Amino acid sequence: MLSPQNAQARFGSYLKMLAAGLVPLLLIVVGGCDTLSFLDGENSASEFSTKVAHETLGAGAVNVEQIDRGQYGDIVEGTRTVLRDEDEYAAFWKRLHADQKSVPARPSVDFNKQVVIAIVLGQRPSGGYSVKIDEVLANTKGKKLQVRYTETTPEKGCAVTTVLTSPYILATVETQEGDFTFSGSETTRTCE
Repeated sequence: MLSPQNAQARFGSYLKMLAAGLVPLLLIVVGGCDTLSFLDGENSASEFSTKVAHETLGAGAVNVEQIDRGQYGDIVEGTRTVLRDEDEYAAFWKRLHADQKSVPARPSVDFNKQVVIAIVLGQRPSGGYSVKIDEVLANTKGKKLQVRYTETTPEKGCAVTTVLTSPYILATVETQEGDFTFSGSETTRTCE
């Protein structure tokens, strides 16, 4: 049995150890609650807020709508770009569909209210690859927007077409202002 002084000394040691472990944990929890820490490149994490992203996407201030998606784009080097007017859009569309016998009609875009986001993965060795836009995040001032997208690759051993592909996606975003950056991730599609 412990004497009252030994028990008090052990309890004090226990409190010091507990405090030493909790303080860093609280700093992590409190400090990391309001920012996205996984942004790439030149954007600092403090510029984007999960609250703003939720409000922006949930309230429809940055509405994203897919207008075209395919496997056989004719842009083999790959690109991520923002098209801000009809001339840029027409030239890009023609180049994207240049290998087809006839270029399909472009979906209409109101460039007074929207821009077109275009992501072309570039040449891939087979079918089974695809790209999708996950979301567009805006910082608090709406001057910087981040397009988050995912490339899907086929799992090794999956049955896929043995033809070169160049997957792409085009989407409209309801904004006319701001600088766009792109942040991509990769996932693997399992064989089914």
